[in-house]
Amino acid sequence: MASTTPATLANTPPAPCADAIDWRLALGAPGLYLLLLVGMAQGLALLGSAAFAPVDAGAQYVYGSLALLLTQLGAGLLTFRWLRARVGARWRAGSACGFGFGGSTRAWMLAGEGSGLMLALAAVALAWLLPRHGAPHLASLLIALPALPLASTLISVLLAPLFEEGIFRGALLGALAPALGPLGAGVASTALFTVLHVPEQAGYFWGLLPIAALGGLAAWLRLRSGSLWPGIVAHMCFNALLGLGALH
Repeated sequence: MASTTPATLANTPPAPCADAIDWRLALGAPGLYLLLLVGMAQGLALLGSAAFAPVDAGAQYVYGSLALLLTQLGAGLLTFRWLRARVGARWRAGSACGFGFGGSTRAWMLAGEGSGLMLALAAVALAWLLPRHGAPHLASLLIALPALPLASTLISVLLAPLFEEGIFRGALLGALAPALGPLGAGVASTALFTVLHVPEQAGYFWGLLPIAALGGLAAWLRLRSGSLWPGIVAHMCFNALLGLGALH
């Protein structure tokens, strides 16, 4: 991920986009990802309910965990494959119109790590001041089967940051930037990212503030560094620290 470019935070901001807005990517990437998540989850849940209903709870936990991991991995990889077949060189391009999967400097990676951890600490403080009760488990949002906490942790810390950043700060931001500009595209991608996290907050409005802040931070890192990787690292660190406190 990291290149051999000297570690510096003074990267040149990406040049303005010249292409027209690509609504196929703007709507298709998040739409396909969500459709695959829901479709695969429900299909595997129906299969598991029919196959494991008569057996003990342990088998259901194992199946539910595998189904949850397969759902996230399958939806993300299939969406990325769909995107790569349509964007060509934009996949690695660092401009606002690109997807930012090129390399990044060590300094930007460290900036992503530090900012993600600091934001997570702020989220912990907010949750301590304004506690929430009865937040749903990740598995219950997708699959009506029990799952081991390890499966949700792997998704939250490794898979979800990679796929969500590629879709929201890669495809969506890159598709909207020609019409809205880098700032407008960053705000729009952050808004949709926040809205799609509403169900997991179970009515806890204050929990959306750190999520919106994470989206804004990841968009800023993407645009300033010219790469998605610092934002992915920030997202991973944010989820990992909150996961330690069972807050996310």
